[in-house]
Amino acid sequence: MPEAFYGMIASGNVVVKDGSTRDRLGQELGALCFEMEAAGLMQDFSCLVIRGICDYADRHKNKEWQDYASIVAAVFTKELLGHVPARLEYQKLAAELCRW
Repeated sequence: MPEAFYGMIASGNVVVKDGSTRDRLGQELGALCFEMEAAGLMQDFSCLVIRGICDYADRHKNKEWQDYASIVAAVFTKELLGHVPARLEYQKLAAELCRW
């Protein structure tokens, strides 16, 4: 059963595929997971990033669960959008939108 977690996503331009590096960065940054795609996007404007996690960022990293993770992220996004008003009077923090 998929689970949703709210917290810090570390984003950068290097793939993390070593367990000790993952653990160290996770502790230093307080990050729940690591990704690359949103790194450049977030430099231009504030956004909410929803990720489907498909590996443990270690030496066993592979593409086996990518399709499943993508579907889970899409389903969560659709559900979240059902709780966001069509017109926002003011900009809410992403954390406020996720508390339903």
